[in-house]
Amino acid sequence: LEEVQEDLQLMMSNPEKFLADSSSAIGSTKNYQSLNIRTDILYDREEETSTLLEVFSQISSPSCTNRSRMVLISGYSGTGKSSLVRKLEHEFIRRGARFVSGKFDEMQQIQPLSAIMNALNEYCNLLAHDTVHIDRNRAAVEEALGSEGQVLAALIPNLSRLLAETIGGPPLAEVSGREAQHRLAFLIRLLLRSTCSSSNPIVLFLDDLQWADSSSLELMRSLVTDVALDNMLFVGCYRDNEVGPGHPLFECLESIRQFGITPITSICTSNLNMASVNALISDALSTLPRATGSLSEAVFQKTGGNALFVTEFLTSLRDEGLLQYSLSRRKWEWEMEHIRSRTIAQNAVDLMTAKLLRLAPEVHQALRVASAFGAHCLEEVLQIYDTDPCHLSSTVAALDIAVAEGLMAKVDGPAYRFSHDQIQSAAYKLILESERESFHLHVGKSLWQQSSEDEIDEYLFVIVDQLHRGACRISDPSEKIRLAELSLTAGRTAAEMSAFLPASAYLQAGIGLISDGDWEWHRELCFDLYNWCAEIEYILGKFDEVKAHLEEVIKKGRTLREKLRAYYTFVQSSGSHSNTGDAFATALMVLDNLGESIPSEVTQLEVQQELLATQALLRTKTEGELLQLKPMSDIDKLEAMRFLNLLLLYVYAERKEYFPIMACRMLQLSLTYGVCKESAVAFGAYGVSICGLLGDTSNAYRFGKIALTLLERFQAKEYLPRVFITVYGLINDWTEPLQSSLPCLEQAINTGLSTGNN
Repeated sequence: LEEVQEDLQLMMSNPEKFLADSSSAIGSTKNYQSLNIRTDILYDREEETSTLLEVFSQISSPSCTNRSRMVLISGYSGTGKSSLVRKLEHEFIRRGARFVSGKFDEMQQIQPLSAIMNALNEYCNLLAHDTVHIDRNRAAVEEALGSEGQVLAALIPNLSRLLAETIGGPPLAEVSGREAQHRLAFLIRLLLRSTCSSSNPIVLFLDDLQWADSSSLELMRSLVTDVALDNMLFVGCYRDNEVGPGHPLFECLESIRQFGITPITSICTSNLNMASVNALISDALSTLPRATGSLSEAVFQKTGGNALFVTEFLTSLRDEGLLQYSLSRRKWEWEMEHIRSRTIAQNAVDLMTAKLLRLAPEVHQALRVASAFGAHCLEEVLQIYDTDPCHLSSTVAALDIAVAEGLMAKVDGPAYRFSHDQIQSAAYKLILESERESFHLHVGKSLWQQSSEDEIDEYLFVIVDQLHRGACRISDPSEKIRLAELSLTAGRTAAEMSAFLPASAYLQAGIGLISDGDWEWHRELCFDLYNWCAEIEYILGKFDEVKAHLEEVIKKGRTLREKLRAYYTFVQSSGSHSNTGDAFATALMVLDNLGESIPSEVTQLEVQQELLATQALLRTKTEGELLQLKPMSDIDKLEAMRFLNLLLLYVYAERKEYFPIMACRMLQLSLTYGVCKESAVAFGAYGVSICGLLGDTSNAYRFGKIALTLLERFQAKEYLPRVFITVYGLINDWTEPLQSSLPCLEQAINTGLSTGNN
């Protein structure tokens, strides 16, 4: 009696589900034969939903301090991690949040920072479309980023809609390597600091963190540990069975925890229990839960309650006729014995692969092509692929059929996205493992040959990734060289984006394509690949690899000019690797070859001689002449200034007796051959030297002023922190009150952060 009463209550509360008009069933057979899989309902996730909303309320409360939070959602594939966040998206937005998302992709790990940059581009689009606060948003972004905003706009196109056009403005600081990476992270933090508030917080959702590249993880760590960034909720999903000690994500999360600034909430999504599986099947069949109990029990036993596996298994039963709608009985019926005895695939991927094989051949092929790109692919890329004369059917048209089948979705971009990672895996399995390299090579060649120059620039990483996956199938030497050139372009472009691990992968692949004979016929390409690769590996701290690549360059180089770049990287690498002895010896050898001999041992007499020689040159120049020195043009002397400038950092820290020697020599070169950016450092360093050694504070003050003038003349913003700290921190306090220097020292710190000079 209680069960009957419960059924009646369900029918009264859900008449549209359980009390369908049977007279209309005859004319709507198709609707009754379709499974009503409810993607808008989260089964057995009330506790997780409540936790997420509670954390959000903390970052959106004006009274809450330290208002950035991190939520990590873990679980096996198919347990509904992403669905949990997506279900709350509209609730976050209703409460004033700007919700943005990005998704990492196993097939696209080589494409640098794509997930985070897509999310930030979406965020800037929301800011630009906020008509109520558009003026406030623009003013805040302009004030926070200044001229350096153009650096960020190159990676986040929609940011340009918030920035004023800059025509003839000051040039941007020329930075590279670690400095570029630090600058990028700092500018993104400034962007979010200036636009987040308790009334409009940001919810940044990044999915599939287990596939995040190291550059993205470092940027993520920088954001969530920023003590000045309030009102941000970072939500990340990952498969915990794929992340353990030694995994980059594991190490990143440990670093965030040890930092101890950002509260972290962990949510683990498990498989559905029996009651939830029954609720899902009851909804799918529009049948009372009591009637679906036996079917749900069999499905639960077969799938273990994995939500994705449950829905796919249910669909397969319908497709095979073991679950069907009876027109005569007006209800769903199933073959229980056959279902219980049915052999089931080991996982959802195998189950869906079998399902895909039942589709039309042109849909097969289209899904194979789409899966080769990963979880999603831009429609324009597929259209370029379709222009290849050897492709007889339209990939885009066939994928529209896959969209109708629910296998893919059409999303903004426009792009096609697999409805689940497991569907992409199933589609990729349609390509025989023995044929995958050839398949990727074919896709890459089609895109490369059919793309215009602008399209190659726009989809560079996509094209190169496909070609690299099949590069071992290339036998033509000229084709290998062309791909090596494209790999160099991709590596340099990735490096400019501060995505150094992908850059290294591109450059390593390019090196793998050249042979020993190419050093003779394609000399510049070989030097560029090896030098760039060594420089990127230096940034990544792979010092053994740096040494190996530089040794190859030095061995192949015939002239000092061909070896200079490698020597410079070697000095940088050795100096940062606490091997200043090798760095110093190499730099002195190079300087000697450039005509600037520096003694290997410094005595007080030699310091006095350098000071006297410099003073003699200075006496030949009036104040006006010093300010109007011609630009340096001698290539050897410009290189000498670069090496001396680099050494100046090391000797100040470890070999102070050399500091006045280096400062004097740089100033002598500037007075004799003209000035360059490094001359600003030279005048400042010389001022420090005569302050300490001669007590000549008045002349030191004068040369400090010249250093500032040269800094402005060459717009050498990358050197501003060093010069300002030298002048305002070590020289001016001898003649001016210390308080007068504080604003300039603060500017030095802020400029150092914005240019990556930490």
